[in-house]
Amino acid sequence: MNLLYIRAAIKQATGITLTQEEVLQYLVEEGLVSKEEASDPDLIFRGYDEFFQTDDATARIEPVSHLVKDIEDDEQDEEG
Repeated sequence: MNLLYIRAAIKQATGITLTQEEVLQYLVEEGLVSKEEASDPDLIFRGYDEFFQTDDATARIEPVSHLVKDIEDDEQDEEG
């Protein structure tokens, strides 16, 4: 369960900023999550830290112009 997403949706809809603990408490109170589920540490999305070395969402951008040229050359060869 992504409490970060639920928390952001609540803030967007109401303007109220809640802690993750408060969000989970309200989900339990509303019957959307059981107490047992709420106590399961694997239920809660904690971010990507445990899977990646960083949360930095960067990507390396490499030029592709040489690929476009190769495709154009292939198309010209096919046309004859």
